[in-house]
Amino acid sequence: MKKQFAALLMLTTILISGCGEQPLKFRNLLEADQYIRNNIENTDWGTFKLMLSPDNTVTETDFNYLKEKLTSQHKSYFHTEAVNKFYRFNKQNELVYMTEWEKKDGVLLLKDIDYIQ
Repeated sequence: MKKQFAALLMLTTILISGCGEQPLKFRNLLEADQYIRNNIENTDWGTFKLMLSPDNTVTETDFNYLKEKLTSQHKSYFHTEAVNKFYRFNKQNELVYMTEWEKKDGVLLLKDIDYIQ
């Protein structure tokens, strides 16, 4: 019984640790944006980098600014999409941020974040 439990524990550990190296898989831009907005408060830069494309222009400063914006402002937003870009606006019709995504091997990866300041 102990051997079976040990084997199950090892298998579970391998499965869980292997998931940390893979990028998250989003079906569309809205799903990707919702994931970021819902999880940004508990996300660190190392985890966020797993969503970035190899040729991204996103810096840790961009990430920290996005995190501050999304955790400090009221969560009432609307959005629009255009091809591979996602635009998030606040209730005053001001652009909060724009994200650009690219699809590589069937996975949406974040390429850029822009703000109007």
